[in-house]
Amino acid sequence: MFGALAGVVLFFLVFDPRLVDPGYWIWLMEGDPATQYLGWRFFRAEPWLWPPGMIRSYGLEVGSAIVFTDSIPIAAFAAKLLSPFLPEPFQYFGLWALTCYALQGFFGGMLAALASERPVERYAITLLFVASLPVMDRAIGHFALMSHWLVLWGLWLALRPSRELSTGPWVALTCIASLVHAYLLYIVLALWVADVLRRRHFDPQPRPSFGDWVRHVTVVSLALVATMALAGYFLLPAHAVTGGAQYYGKYATNLNAFWNPGWGSRFLPGLAVMKGAELEGHAYLGLGMLVLLPVALLSLIAPGSARPNLKPYVPLIAVGFLLWMLAVSHQVAWGDRVVLEVPIRGKLLDTIATLRASGRLAWVALYGLWFAAVAIVATRFTPRVATTLIVGAVALQLADISPRYVAMRDYFADRFIATPEKRASPLVSPFWPEAAKHYRTIRMAPVANMARGWEWLSLYAADHGMAINTGQFARLSFPRVDAANAAITATLKDGPLDPSTLYLLWAPNAKFDWSIGPDDGVGVFDGYFVVAPEWFAQPRGSIAPEYLVRGPKRDVAP
Repeated sequence: MFGALAGVVLFFLVFDPRLVDPGYWIWLMEGDPATQYLGWRFFRAEPWLWPPGMIRSYGLEVGSAIVFTDSIPIAAFAAKLLSPFLPEPFQYFGLWALTCYALQGFFGGMLAALASERPVERYAITLLFVASLPVMDRAIGHFALMSHWLVLWGLWLALRPSRELSTGPWVALTCIASLVHAYLLYIVLALWVADVLRRRHFDPQPRPSFGDWVRHVTVVSLALVATMALAGYFLLPAHAVTGGAQYYGKYATNLNAFWNPGWGSRFLPGLAVMKGAELEGHAYLGLGMLVLLPVALLSLIAPGSARPNLKPYVPLIAVGFLLWMLAVSHQVAWGDRVVLEVPIRGKLLDTIATLRASGRLAWVALYGLWFAAVAIVATRFTPRVATTLIVGAVALQLADISPRYVAMRDYFADRFIATPEKRASPLVSPFWPEAAKHYRTIRMAPVANMARGWEWLSLYAADHGMAINTGQFARLSFPRVDAANAAITATLKDGPLDPSTLYLLWAPNAKFDWSIGPDDGVGVFDGYFVVAPEWFAQPRGSIAPEYLVRGPKRDVAP
């Protein structure tokens, strides 16, 4: 409970309380936060579909499910169930960030209880986990990835001294992780494998029987697959999830990551990294832990010291090392140079490249090393010395990273409060509210992930109960995009135009043959060339003639 309270206090020291106001949403209308918020808006507006995680109106042919908009599916499902009782509009992302800090502290406290029996040391260790820099860094807009409490929960399950397989907790953790973010699911699954191997093969006797092991693995696997299916993971073909080999290695962790503060350290200078890996590969241990780790190691190998029994921890150490290797990627970088490239090609590379932002996988090693340092010191030294070392190391850690917290506090105040106060939709023409009365769908041509101005066009569509064929998606099927482009190109050229669809041509370098009938209109509104089917078939309000002209008229160029 101390950890949960400390997490809440830290949240409000860094972030403005307005972020937890469900009615304050404008701060989300930029970049990654925009697609998370808009994914939720469309998901809320649609009736329940099958599977329940499906979204039809956001992205149309190229969209898929709530899991691919990073909208924190577990929160989206809960909010949609409560939707009749919630205000409109409603955002839960600030509340989720606050919850993450509370749970980070809670599970940090659970790990602290495994590391030490002495209260003062537990409080210090809990603060170490609460003040995790990667959690705060993800608040730039990756709110699902602030859920490092899932990693701590998995570590606690894998480190606890009891010998049972704990089917229920692992079902809960894996299923919840799948409803938060896929990268956290990868990490949790790796920790689950380490735990299963430990209980079955590395713990002292008696161990779970083969039948218990099969039953445990079967139950956890079936529950996870069912949860993923319901959430919509399998609505995309396999090729949309794998691939992206050009990204693997770009967002990797560096060989210097554990002692590279990047920026914001009070005592250590930042070191060079490969361009693009500044955030994803950040895994700075902190000066306090960099001092405590050698002390812990020396206590293990000092002459005359008792040899520790590391056998039960071999699977966890192996999994942490393997995840770190994947985080480093096949393009091994030291500083701003690639010093080794592992020759991985073809399908193997495409499969591994599913982990495009591979640097995130270093989080297990980061937290594992923290735990190892404090736990070894707590058990290898006398109580007074251990307490002095741990409290001193944590104090040094907090002092070291405090400038980053101060700087990020100002950054968040500007990005989430000051800048949004001046933010407004660029769709200012009187055409847009009039068009929303008569059209149910917006189709951008060409079809693309993140077409120009997708945030405000999608918000316009959501506000007026319309569907739209653009958006931002973590994964999408490019063959589906190609098929959608072929279909809209043929429709614009040969017809018939859908009378319930507004067509927007947005890319200056994309050329379309298009033809319209005598009741169709064309015009340019806020930088978008618009084809409005049957606009003149009935009264449409007072739109100035210079903005919209009657077809057929082929000399109006997009």
